[in-house]
Amino acid sequence: MQYFNNQALNSIIFDTFSLLNPVTKERYRNPALTKNCLHHKACFELEEALKEIQQQKLYQCPHCNQQAFSKYDLVQDWRVEAYKEFNEEVDEVIIIKGMMFNKCCRNKYKYLNFFTQPEYYKQFEQIFERVENDMQIVSLIRRDLQQQQIQNNNNKIIYLCFCLLDKVKINIPVRIRGCQHYECYELTSLLNFQIENRKKIQYLECKQPFCSNRLRIAHKNYSIQSVPISKELDEQQKILDIQTLFSGISVDLDLLNVIKKSNPSSFKFYYNKKTENIEEDINKIDGKAVDPFIVKFYLQHPDVQQKMQYQEFQKIIQQQTILATQGGLLQEEQDLSKQLTLQRYRNYQVNMIDKLTQLTIEYPVRCKLCRDLEVCMDIRSYIAQFIYFKKFFLAKGFSCPICNQQLGQQILRMNIQNYIYLDPNILSYMYQNMSNIIDTKIFEYHGEQYMLQDFKNRQKIKREDYVASLLDRIVVFRQLFCRVNFELRIRQPLILYNCPDRKIVDFKSFYQELKKINFDLEKQGLILCRCNYCYRNPIKFIAGQIYFHEAFYEALNKYYQIQDNNQNESHFTYTFADTERDSYIKTVQLILPLKINFQRENGSFWDMMSDEKYQSLFRGSEIQGYKFKLFAINFQTLCKSQSYQINKVYMLIWNKQCRISINVLIKNQNNMVLKCV
Repeated sequence: MQYFNNQALNSIIFDTFSLLNPVTKERYRNPALTKNCLHHKACFELEEALKEIQQQKLYQCPHCNQQAFSKYDLVQDWRVEAYKEFNEEVDEVIIIKGMMFNKCCRNKYKYLNFFTQPEYYKQFEQIFERVENDMQIVSLIRRDLQQQQIQNNNNKIIYLCFCLLDKVKINIPVRIRGCQHYECYELTSLLNFQIENRKKIQYLECKQPFCSNRLRIAHKNYSIQSVPISKELDEQQKILDIQTLFSGISVDLDLLNVIKKSNPSSFKFYYNKKTENIEEDINKIDGKAVDPFIVKFYLQHPDVQQKMQYQEFQKIIQQQTILATQGGLLQEEQDLSKQLTLQRYRNYQVNMIDKLTQLTIEYPVRCKLCRDLEVCMDIRSYIAQFIYFKKFFLAKGFSCPICNQQLGQQILRMNIQNYIYLDPNILSYMYQNMSNIIDTKIFEYHGEQYMLQDFKNRQKIKREDYVASLLDRIVVFRQLFCRVNFELRIRQPLILYNCPDRKIVDFKSFYQELKKINFDLEKQGLILCRCNYCYRNPIKFIAGQIYFHEAFYEALNKYYQIQDNNQNESHFTYTFADTERDSYIKTVQLILPLKINFQRENGSFWDMMSDEKYQSLFRGSEIQGYKFKLFAINFQTLCKSQSYQINKVYMLIWNKQCRISINVLIKNQNNMVLKCV
């Protein structure tokens, strides 16, 4: 018998296939075909064919009537390879241009029809031909371990397999080229996002918190296109956009392979430091996977134990979990999506104890009717409750175990994926502090901090862009107080980009103003400046209107380091060098703390400094974080007499009316002269 030839699948553009024998509902032992069979949907057992050939000298394929006269006329079916690649719980797969993937349960029209179009499957093939090794999750983790960027090497390095864009379970993992984090995207989510947004925006900003990378989803900016174009030209531009998107992403084969080998309902993976590979994070008892949430619920309900085995109960819940995590509820429920957007930057606490199992929540979920967005459950216990009611209370409806609102009057007609969703806000940040959550059972959601980091990483005027635009690198910064709160010194500068005067507000004041309007910019708008333009044009959205001023932030930091004791100045001058380290405040006045020793020596003279102290004053030193060297000290005394001695400075004081003026010239490494009085 010939072994499976992978080229046999290349003729398949896109389709879904079962791995099971339709009669036994189990996997084939040795799936086979005749060498002339052209079908892929069905096969037969090798043993049956060999037995019939031995008895009748002939075997006829039951699906296409092709004949085999010996074992050499038989070939392995593609399912032999699929059984090696996929987890034993996988029953169905999709094949795209000859490549096998876990079945996708998403809306076919919105998310899967791409692969039936020539340009899409052409580009799809090409990203698998140009796999970048340094963009694989294992390479990224190894790099961080070598650079010791992962602080606690005793803890597991956890990875959650959710798409950054819409938090669905990932089947085809891709990452934006240039991103250095482990989290990535589901390809079908990116393709759908491009279709819906390519003529609105040119770039997709990476959704990973604190990442400033972005993906180009259109080859040009359509917002400035004013002339209507023909349908043919529009189709050509669409092809260019498809090519643009695919050129900016890379498939993660390491992650793809572990997704195939894991249970389809698994979301959590970890880096095994012994094998140096990504593995499924799963509990096993006697060699079988046991989910802690599902088994806890199962043991709490003896009636479930009497009706079905645990593994059967677990599989039902896992299948429903897959459907729920690949659904598009938030895309369909726009009002709910907006509520979550308004919730994103609030500060609040979340009780992370699951209501039904008392375990620490790992995948926060709630129903679409829940109004309190600070309360959730784990998706597995939620679905377990739903399945329990569906098995034992057929005539009843189903109410949400969180908010107690009825979701449906007839539970048999309900599909759970149409009613629940994973909270994208909590899921985005909770695993950054999971150890503390496990200890305290509370998740401190710091929306204000997350917003500031988003400004600093994404919504900013970059230092290099600002410096490149300067005609003179010596800049006088004249606005040191917030435009909203005139008594507040600016610490985190946000520039009103469309304001004619480019006024600055401090982030703290901006956040307080957002709280006043319940974070609903789109509905209420913000007036942060009282000039005619800003007053007539309230800010309805942040993108393109408010930016973090990175260069001013740099200058302020150095200014405040030096000027702690001088809070009344209205401006300062800053010289931008090529790097932040070499940039400096141009002119500074300092009070040099010269300590005078009041012990009287040598008759009527006062010893200001010893030889050692006096000489050390002229050595290189550091004042408030900056390195300086003292070049000269000039004394001018308005007294009746004065006296000097080499290496020591003596001053004869005749009365209390004596005044001393000391001018100190200090130079730093940039030859910047500081006059200290």
